[in-house]
Amino acid sequence: MLGHPRTNQQVKWGYAVSRLADQPRTWGGISDRVMMDDGGGVPEAGDLLIAQIDELGHHSRLDLNSGTKCTLYPGDVVAVSFAARYATKVMEAEIPDSLEEIHFLSAGGVCGRVLGMANDANEPTTLHPLGYLCEGGKRINLRTYALPQRPPAPHEASVIIVVGSAMDSGKTTAAFSLVHGLTNAGIRTGAAKITGTATAKDPRGMWDAGASLVYDFTHMGYGSTAGLTPDELSNIAETIIANLAHDGARAIVIEIADGITQRETDLLLHHFAARGVAGVVYTCNDSMGVPSGLDRLTSMGHRVLAISGSMTRTELAAREAQSETHVPVLTREQLRDPSVVDSLGLTGSGTRASNNGTHNGVHPTYRNDASGVVTRTWGRDRREQLSNQGDER
Repeated sequence: MLGHPRTNQQVKWGYAVSRLADQPRTWGGISDRVMMDDGGGVPEAGDLLIAQIDELGHHSRLDLNSGTKCTLYPGDVVAVSFAARYATKVMEAEIPDSLEEIHFLSAGGVCGRVLGMANDANEPTTLHPLGYLCEGGKRINLRTYALPQRPPAPHEASVIIVVGSAMDSGKTTAAFSLVHGLTNAGIRTGAAKITGTATAKDPRGMWDAGASLVYDFTHMGYGSTAGLTPDELSNIAETIIANLAHDGARAIVIEIADGITQRETDLLLHHFAARGVAGVVYTCNDSMGVPSGLDRLTSMGHRVLAISGSMTRTELAAREAQSETHVPVLTREQLRDPSVVDSLGLTGSGTRASNNGTHNGVHPTYRNDASGVVTRTWGRDRREQLSNQGDER
């Protein structure tokens, strides 16, 4: 049986709620603003929940909003955000219709109700809700603190999409590597992960790679992008890209989580095909995934600039993959090299010619035009998992 939080007990604020500036250190600093029922109805994406850790399960650590990790203990007070989760190798979860049976969904600080877990996963960590964090008697929703809408940037920026065949196909490693290569080539490069489930690790890696500015879907008030509408997804993409361009980025690397058949990934790929991007870097686990992925991407009108991913781990696998296509197969080392600008057919100023809709055609430079904008599963290379033992998903 959990005891009531102590007045001076620490509140652990998850990465997913980092858009909220006012984050008191102790329970006593927020206790009078926490309400089980504010009259707002069922939980919604972005609602901020204050809860105690009940029983530890699959997750036992939390990414703090500082980007560091902390260990969780039963009775800890945490600040988390409601969201769904779609992770084929971990779990499926939804935003519940009440505050009964709430689970901790990710190390980034997301909560919801688990519908199913992977066979090799532990039972989910359970939460005891203390209530919604409120302001003026109404619950706080993180979407209120989203990045601002921006007008078209005064310059053009080449947007490069990194997408993969599935989870753990090497997308994140490829995105980090490409950011590093473009930055080393002297190009001011912004970066973002626009779908997935909140984790501090991915944006931190983009910063480490040399990005001038990094955003993800948490900057738009979402702990996850699972189940979002097409308008919500396109708004996340357009707003983040416009803000990166206004920061002066000449190249923008965008990672889309999961695989190309996943719902949100597919919706965004069609969105970007219609809007135009400089091209796509496609990652996969084996040579079999090369032709099927290329066919799907090119049928949408995308120009695939390169293929990379976990299958480039060995020279033999990379050669096998290269035998399936004329599109260059690049290792992470090649993506990190400044010559990647030439390998991908980009220019130092970050511009492209026009798109003819074929695989050998060239897409136009992505213009950061906010017109038509309407109002956060995730991928991770196996090599990164091995080099970061203990990272929870």
